Amino acid sequence: MLNIGEMNSLKVLRIAGAGYYLDGGDAEGEIFLPKTDVHTDVAVGDEIKVFLYRNAKRNAVATTHEPSVMPGQFGFLSADSVSTYGALLDWGLSTPVFMPSREWKTRIRVGGTYLVYVYYDKETEQVIATMHTERYIDQSKPEYAMNQEVSVLITDTHPLGYKVFVDDAFKGMIYANEVFEYIEVGMRVKGYVKYVRPDGKIDVALQKQGLSVVNSIDDLIIADLQRSGGFIPVSDKSDPDEIADRFGCSKKAFKKCIGVLYKHRRIAIEDDGIRLLSTKDENK
Repeated sequence: MLNIGEMNSLKVLRIAGAGYYLDGGDAEGEIFLPKTDVHTDVAVGDEIKVFLYRNAKRNAVATTHEPSVMPGQFGFLSADSVSTYGALLDWGLSTPVFMPSREWKTRIRVGGTYLVYVYYDKETEQVIATMHTERYIDQSKPEYAMNQEVSVLITDTHPLGYKVFVDDAFKGMIYANEVFEYIEVGMRVKGYVKYVRPDGKIDVALQKQGLSVVNSIDDLIIADLQRSGGFIPVSDKSDPDEIADRFGCSKKAFKKCIGVLYKHRRIAIEDDGIRLLSTKDENK
């Protein structure tokens, strides 16, 4: 059974000059795949993994490329053309994805970029895009563990940081004072769950929380101390921006880490910095 809007493994029925004809079954017949899409040797009877969608004539189209926003995902797409019927959006394939005018929330202009949800519409049997993203947010209570890895789409700025979608299902937030790397609206990044709020929204961080943070940062601090001759002019009294630039973490995480290193007698904390203890000192 074919799944429009998904990756499918289809058998090669025959090979023509311009490409391959794949087995689409009784419903679709032969589906053409251009040779330019295939970069390995393929013979009749082989199976090829392809993404299936429909063109304007409702014919099934195959490609080995995945769109930049898969059906079932949120993302930002730019408009290639606009008419009274809808807009054609660039999703990285030779045929753009259609967004009917009924799915707009604002006026669309050519070249503009918009937050959309892409899905397979059973009524039209086509993959389409919509700006009514709120319809596709999961309203159930998220079940995540602390530090669970998630996919994060940054959707908007907020006075406290960034609004995000988590795993293409839930709303969340990344707080600005916990960002120590470059991010911007439209980026899809790896994140870690901090807390699931009672309203179902998720607080997300770009670094793991708790002892797992300490265990990763301490290696950076020790390595920095070794490179610097055993002393660095950074301490728990240093400016948060200086700490973030040097170690890519918050001042709170840094203080927690050097506290652990001090407890295990690997460093000495001085007024103007921290000093690496010798092996002899550590074993006292």
